[in-house]
Amino acid sequence: MQIQHYCALGDSITDHRNHLVDKWYTDWLDEWWQPTKTSLLAVSGSTISSEFDSMAERARMIPDTCDLLTIYGGINDFGRSQPLGRLGDSLNTTFYGALDQLLARVLREHPQTAVYFISHVHIGHAFFPVANAFGLQQSAYEEAIEQVTKVYGIPHLSLYHSWLNFVDPELATRYSLDTLHPSDAGQYAIARMTADFVKAHPYTSV
Repeated sequence: MQIQHYCALGDSITDHRNHLVDKWYTDWLDEWWQPTKTSLLAVSGSTISSEFDSMAERARMIPDTCDLLTIYGGINDFGRSQPLGRLGDSLNTTFYGALDQLLARVLREHPQTAVYFISHVHIGHAFFPVANAFGLQQSAYEEAIEQVTKVYGIPHLSLYHSWLNFVDPELATRYSLDTLHPSDAGQYAIARMTADFVKAHPYTSV
């Protein structure tokens, strides 16, 4: 598939206005994919659920011309203590419900777009604590992503289950700025895994 318009919906991992790195994962993808146009729909600190600049709502900004979309989110829903909810929720006040809304909207409004969901690496505890205000760990939100993306048949790149683990002090030092945000090396690693994942999961229009 020749990508014409690449769109990246996300938070601070994607927002070029945040943090000091020279090259973001989207820059690497631009270099490798060479789309005609790239749109960054990223806001630092945003959640998928409704509390903080909801990605479920911001998905309305995805252009009709977008033919490949990556959604990179969920870590702030954990770290900023958004209610988790349960599978089957449809209101955007819970993580499950907002994620359901987000994916349903994207598939409904952009049926010809190749959609991929990226969940963040297993983070350390220098930025967010090990458990949020509900006593939940990152793994609970990761499980929600696994379940809801499966319901909608959206390919899910789980960096949480990858080799890039910011809990590991050596890996965190090399690949992160603060055990949450990727360094230049971390951004490259994420780009490489994303490109490989997209290649391994080509989109076929129904």
